[in-house]
Amino acid sequence: MRLGWLSIVAVLLWGRASSAATDESPPLPDLPLVRESDEDVSVFFAPGVELRRPQLRWRWRRFQPDEYYLTGLSAAAVVGLNAAEPAKGRWRGGMLFDDAVRRSLALGSYPKRRRARDVSDVFLAATVSYPLLVDGLLSAYWYYDSPDVAEQLLLIGTEVFAVTIAGQSVVTTLAGRERPYGEHCGSGLEEDSRDCSRSSRHRSFFSGHASASFAGASLICIHRGYLPLSGGGVADGVTCGAGFALATATAALRVVSDMHYASDVIIGAGWGTLVGLGLPWLLHYRHGNRSVHLVPQVGGLGIGGQF
Repeated sequence: MRLGWLSIVAVLLWGRASSAATDESPPLPDLPLVRESDEDVSVFFAPGVELRRPQLRWRWRRFQPDEYYLTGLSAAAVVGLNAAEPAKGRWRGGMLFDDAVRRSLALGSYPKRRRARDVSDVFLAATVSYPLLVDGLLSAYWYYDSPDVAEQLLLIGTEVFAVTIAGQSVVTTLAGRERPYGEHCGSGLEEDSRDCSRSSRHRSFFSGHASASFAGASLICIHRGYLPLSGGGVADGVTCGAGFALATATAALRVVSDMHYASDVIIGAGWGTLVGLGLPWLLHYRHGNRSVHLVPQVGGLGIGGQF
């Protein structure tokens, strides 16, 4: 009888041990956590475990409160200046090489010029949207899963475009230069047509399309000088080159469509490049990653950091 009870107990204990072994998965071996990183991308993973999506890190001066004011004032200036009437009749005709370039490049018929103008609008939309939608949202926010970097890119991009167009609007309103096609108003073009009757007829100097497109191309390039938004290396270089190629095509089409003189697009391209490269570097990238912290030392504390 006693042997029977011992047998039952042994069977129960064996069954419990078997059940526990079945329900619990075997413990995973301790895997060392490995960190792979370069200056901008950090990835943490354990050997044999699927990699987590890489994340970018913002290591430079962040968007400051005074930059919100600068962006807001610039945007308000754009709205106000474009609602104001430009100085009419102050400046007509080309200068230096303008007339020679116009004779060589401008299309002869009005429908062809309109099509070239429409294509320039599409190219402008691409160069302006790329640093915001592709770099900021698609690359930084979605692919790299770095909302902080995406936020900084979007803020800097908005600031650059606001300042670029504000400066262009000030000059074009004060200069009041008539667009090249203006000489055909009343002859080849009806005076009451949209192109001839609107105030934009006297907003030739300097080109807003060239300014904004080159500002966008400059943003594409300067961000890739610090962040591998296209994966780094050749891909980022090709993207930068493609941005400037598209901006150049946008500016050239403004001459082909008889909307601007060559001097208009050259000055506009220079202004957009200056702001697109200079503003992010001056206000953000040149500052690097500056941080200060206390470091324990023998006999007291010291100050350390990154500068």
